[in-house]
Amino acid sequence: MNRQSKTLKKWAANRNHRYREEFRGQFPKVLASSEVFGLAFSVEGGTVADSLSELIVNLGLSQHILISGREVSVVGLSSGREFAISIVQASYVIYLLYFICRMHALILDQMRDQTGNPLPYCDWQISPDNFPLGVTGPMAELFSISANSASALRLIRGNFRVSTHLGGDPGAEVCDNLAGMLRQDLQRGACNFDLAAKPKKGALYWEIHSPTPHTFSTATSI
Repeated sequence: MNRQSKTLKKWAANRNHRYREEFRGQFPKVLASSEVFGLAFSVEGGTVADSLSELIVNLGLSQHILISGREVSVVGLSSGREFAISIVQASYVIYLLYFICRMHALILDQMRDQTGNPLPYCDWQISPDNFPLGVTGPMAELFSISANSASALRLIRGNFRVSTHLGGDPGAEVCDNLAGMLRQDLQRGACNFDLAAKPKKGALYWEIHSPTPHTFSTATSI
């Protein structure tokens, strides 16, 4: 794909129809032959903003993430400073964190050691590079603080190791293209992926979230 520059283009770029169709055809094949898995979710309606209060409780963050009007105050988390962030921005960060914590538990439950016994913990390396306003913006800061605190708060069995890529995140272009493709697939009701019922190597696990009371349905077909 894009053989001249050997980089992926922006999915939303104008006059990009041929490139999008090539990505749609090639990327599922590349993923299927790889040792990695894809995780994705699509959100319908006002699910993200409407879920904030509930997710703060579910994550055990009621003493640390305080809603006041249109702002959220972040207090008492040992991995970062106290600061304020808009309720809209906080909603997206907490929603993403909740999804990642659920995926960590789902995948860890499937993992086994060499003798076939369940693994007691698993560490993930994750990056907040692609939030609006960059790694120093309030969304990246809230994500980093919350993710770094996930183990101490017993949200996961293991650790989230938050890191940034000073030269640019090599996965950002893939995520941009995958998000754009899945958004269009959901609208048109067709998908090129052989969707998985649970995360596994070489496959895409995709959830579609409905408005509150929210439900998580796995998109094994659309």
